[in-house]
Amino acid sequence: MTMKAYFSNRVYKNVTTKAAVEDTQHTLFVFNQAKHYRVQSEVREKRGSKEKGKSSIHQQVKARFNLTDYYANSAVQEGKALLSAQQELTKMYISNKEAQISSVKKKIKSTKSRLTVLNKIKNSFIKGNPRFNKISPEQQKGNFFVVEFKSKIDLYYNAYDFEHLYLDVQIKHLTSRLGRLEFKLDRFEKQIASLKNGVKSVCFGSKKLAKARTTTEKYQNNPGLWKQDWYLTRYGKMTISGRKDAKTGNFVFHYNTDTNQLIFKAINGNVITFDNVVFPYGQENVDNAINTQMGLKNKK
Repeated sequence: MTMKAYFSNRVYKNVTTKAAVEDTQHTLFVFNQAKHYRVQSEVREKRGSKEKGKSSIHQQVKARFNLTDYYANSAVQEGKALLSAQQELTKMYISNKEAQISSVKKKIKSTKSRLTVLNKIKNSFIKGNPRFNKISPEQQKGNFFVVEFKSKIDLYYNAYDFEHLYLDVQIKHLTSRLGRLEFKLDRFEKQIASLKNGVKSVCFGSKKLAKARTTTEKYQNNPGLWKQDWYLTRYGKMTISGRKDAKTGNFVFHYNTDTNQLIFKAINGNVITFDNVVFPYGQENVDNAINTQMGLKNKK
């Protein structure tokens, strides 16, 4: 099934009655409260901090917020979609962590291998009989000791300089690197265990805005502005599911293709009419979809 979104022109509050604005804001607030409750109820049940209700989540939401079936169903479906998206996101995070763990393990293996070679060379110097791996970049050329890199060659004139200016430095560096890699591996393994075993919650309003209250200067100096933005982000929109058996495809919103009126039944039962709602890009498609739905004889 293909889904498309068309944006209408903006409807301003100052051309709408005060009662219509208040009813719309009240509807948005209650609907989003219901959606938040639906999500957090399932999260608490999975965490074990709340017993599973005897009735369905639809009935719980409907009774708690005094909603019609249409609003309750939409709030429940919105919450379900959000939790499903969270689960898919968690799977992606787990996949990324597994790839990071695999990469770190390879680096640990190669670091340990390199450290073993250098420690063997170091021990041979301690015994007074320098010995080198045939394929290692460190070799002895006559009385000199050389280290071959891709773009240069380091030359050491005696065993003492090679041992203390090169070997000791490299062994210390690799030991430190190995410790950092093992720490990183431990952190990734704990993170992946948390992702697999933990139950993530949802921050309605976004974590970014929640943190901005104390980290952004404009919100630190004006807490009221943050509170306003936080409210609008948490309660500023809603999605009402369509129904095949509805006259125009939806029991809450009705769009009149002849008059371009959007009729909206608020949660409190009041009917609100928005005039001159047009779609600059896609008006014909919207009209065709609604007229086709209205012309169906068998809407099941």
